[in-house]
Amino acid sequence: MRTRTKKALKHEMNIVPYVDVLFVLLIIFMVTATTISAGLDVDPPETEASESLNLDANPLLVISIDKDGLWYLNLSKIPDQALDHDTLALEAAQIFNADQSLQVAVKGDKNAPLGEVIEAMILLKKITLKNVKIITFPKDES
Repeated sequence: MRTRTKKALKHEMNIVPYVDVLFVLLIIFMVTATTISAGLDVDPPETEASESLNLDANPLLVISIDKDGLWYLNLSKIPDQALDHDTLALEAAQIFNADQSLQVAVKGDKNAPLGEVIEAMILLKKITLKNVKIITFPKDES
């Protein structure tokens, strides 16, 4: 007669499947991290997906920058007159302090110097402490 010995059950966790899953996730993250582009593609004013600004809820304070880098303020006393940066900053601060519900945006010509557009965004951010939007136009689907 043979006696059978019972094998004792192991009370350990099998981590091999977890390691496999970990390696798969690591590969996925490595591949997707290389496809994310850094920086900003600058070719406004036409974009594939433009977010519309809600002009009915709040009026809009806009700094416009033309191709020569001249700045204009839409709610200025004379909106068609180019303003130097200090004068524009003072007027924008006065206008925003009078109505803090204003949305703020920068509208740059597609040939405007990028540094001027960024400087205008920084100026509006300092004055209003709000997120500054860039105004673009939808790209033609033709």
